[in-house]
Amino acid sequence: MRGLINLNAIPIAYENTAYFVTEKELNAVKQTKYREPDDGLYLSKSIHLLEDKALASLKAFIIKKAEEYIQNVLEIKDKIYLTQSWSTINEKGGSHKTHSHPNTFISLVYYVQCKSGSLRFHLNTNALKNCFNFSYTIKNYNIYNSSEWEVPVQTGDIVVFPGHILHGTNPNKSVEPRIIVGANFFIRGTLGSDEQISTITI
Repeated sequence: MRGLINLNAIPIAYENTAYFVTEKELNAVKQTKYREPDDGLYLSKSIHLLEDKALASLKAFIIKKAEEYIQNVLEIKDKIYLTQSWSTINEKGGSHKTHSHPNTFISLVYYVQCKSGSLRFHLNTNALKNCFNFSYTIKNYNIYNSSEWEVPVQTGDIVVFPGHILHGTNPNKSVEPRIIVGANFFIRGTLGSDEQISTITI
């Protein structure tokens, strides 16, 4: 991953114009079945979207980027596997409400088509307030004094982050729908050690 934001020690990795879908891949995402819209958001009925053979190359790319995050950002040896994948479409004015991903180790968002919007991350506090919960007078917002942070995104971008962090989007201001493919990953294998009486196999 080419960029990293340490938001209160939460690693948010991103890469700009990392991958561009083919017309065949774009059509596969657009033509999947979607649920009834919620506040301008269409969520795919499939939670295993990347199993579509037409999206094999995109799936390989997404898995590669998730593994790079584990190896180069978190720098842990544990293995991960893809648990869910889906797509969303935001028409003009639509947004994705603030949420997190339960039962997920890391999450990933790939922007299939995006001319407008940012991915917003929310914290309950900021680094300055961890020890002293004062109301500071902010001169310039940065990763140390902010409880929210926006990552500008466009077509071809990818963002990877821990699944527990709250996130959402700004409304789509473009007449062109904003389309993403999302993916969740979980750990596989044995964690802990017998010495610490903490061994668990997942």
